[in-house]
Order: sequence, then structure tokens, then C-alpha cells
Amino acid sequence: MLRQLAVSIATLIALSHSSLARAEAWFEVEVYIFERQSQSTEQWPMAPIETKTNSAIDLISPVVGQAVVSMSNESTPCTLVYDADANSHCAESTNTDANTSNSGTLTISGPSTNTLTQYRYPSMIPSEIGSSSQTYAKLGSGPVLLASSQGQFANIVNSLSRERGNRSLLHMTWQQPMQGKSGSMPIRLFAGKDFSANYHFDGRQIVQQALNTSMQNTQGSQGTSLENSAPLLPSPVWQLDGTLNIYLSHYLYIETALNLRKEGRKLMPVPTDDSNINTNAAVTTPVKVMTPYLMSIPLEQNRRVKSDEIHYLDHPEMGMVIQIRKMAQPNA
Repeated sequence: MLRQLAVSIATLIALSHSSLARAEAWFEVEVYIFERQSQSTEQWPMAPIETKTNSAIDLISPVVGQAVVSMSNESTPCTLVYDADANSHCAESTNTDANTSNSGTLTISGPSTNTLTQYRYPSMIPSEIGSSSQTYAKLGSGPVLLASSQGQFANIVNSLSRERGNRSLLHMTWQQPMQGKSGSMPIRLFAGKDFSANYHFDGRQIVQQALNTSMQNTQGSQGTSLENSAPLLPSPVWQLDGTLNIYLSHYLYIETALNLRKEGRKLMPVPTDDSNINTNAAVTTPVKVMTPYLMSIPLEQNRRVKSDEIHYLDHPEMGMVIQIRKMAQPNA
């Protein structure tokens, strides 16, 4: 009887360990994204596609950014939101879904504390992103950024970057546990130039006079509502920005939601001074002129892939090379 009981317990333990191992399947992911010159006549959307970057895991900011605010606030956390004119204010409710667009939230509230973190970024992010030394994931941890030397795309990057018209945007490698679609967490990807000095997130050009006014309004509001915090920084408008989500459901699946921003021109209404408009005059069609505009080119795909194979996501304006490699489960 005792022998049968011992066998049953050992079987349950083995099944439990087997289930845990399946739940904690780990993979190493390497991604290379490049921009290429194209003569495509395709009409792109007027506005950027929605990307839930605020709910994604950010492995890039701690490497390229400088943390300028890290504070505890005993009051209710304030989620700072920027409107189209770069004016900041607290979201009306912390329960409001502020993750439907990446056009506003600059600061990040920690899940268990009221810590507020802010980053100051360079005007251009290097295309090669990696940790300062060789790193390896630990069991129970989330995704971990690896050093550039731990990647395997050196020959691919050299070959594609030498082709005429191609320009590297982002190359990085990380290790992560794979979950099902419902439990998966996307990785935030952003790279290239910051256009926030000249363009709003929606693509409109910033008029210098309006920019100066909004900066004064922002500075004035900081003195009353956020006395203990550092000056707020403008929300970047990156050349490449979005998310990459990878999940495991019998097969591996990758979902991309990326925006590539390119300077162009668009037919826009000429701003008018409402005070000079005669209220008795007939309503006329506003005059439109070609105006500088920041175009948004989407890379939005959902694809089933095989591990260890190198996959290429094609696009008229850019390309993505990705490999998801099997790896041993990390140690505790």
C-alpha cells in the first residue's frame, strides 16, 4: 500500500514538473529592422495605426535613455497625458484605458507602487541595442535583453545594410518565456530619429509660436500640480515605434504593430485668424496648400512561424528579419 502511494506521489510530482516545463517554454528572439528607399505609389493611412505601447515591455529605454525622475508619491498616481498641442494633464481616472494609443503617456506608473519614471532620450537612437555585458535570463524572470555579441545576425545585418537604399533601424536580441495569446506580453520596439521637435504625433507640423506657448503653459502648470517632480519632457515621436508580440499556441505566432514615420507633404487647410472673419460673410471653402507632414507607414502582420527558422517580413518601405530560437530553460 505504501509502495503504491509513493508511486502515485512520484507520478503527480513528475506530471507537475512536466506541466511547469511546458508553461515555461523559453526562446531567444533576434530582430533586425531596416528602412529602404522605395518608389511605391501605395496610399498610406492618414493617421498612425493604434499601438498599445504603454502596456508593452520596454527593453530599450533603460539602455538608450537617461532616467530623470524616480519618485514615490503618497497620493494617487498621476498618469500624465499629452494632447495634440503638447499640453500635459493628469488622466481623469487611473482606470481609464490610456493604452489605446501611444500619442500621449510619457511617464510609467509601477504596478505595485506609486513610482513614477521618466526618460530623457537622444535625438537619434543607435540601431544596435544590447546590454553592456553578456546576460542570461533567470527562471521566473521576464524578458531579458542580451548583449550585441550574443546575437547571430552579424552577417545578415552586414549584407542587408550594404545594399543600396537600405538603412539599419534596429537590431536587438533577447530571451523570454513564451505564453499563450491571452497571457502574452508584447515587446516595445522604437528606433531612429525623434521628430517631436517639428511634428505632432498625428503628423501635423509644429508651428514655432504655438510650441513656445504650449511650453510656457506646461511650465506654468508644473509649479502648481507637480511641485515635487522634475520638469516634464516632451513625448518623443520616433521614426519607428510600435510593438512585437510573440505567443505560443501549438505553433509560434508573431504579431507586429509598427509605424514607420517619413517626412513628406500633404494638402492642408491654411490656418486663419477667426477674429478677422466677417460673421456676415458667406461660408467659403478653406484654402489648402501643400504643407510639410509626417507620414505614417504601417507594418501590421500576423504570421505563424517555426522556431529556429529565419523569417523575413516584407514591406515596400522596410523589412524585418526575425528568428525565434529554442533554448534550455534558464536556472533559478
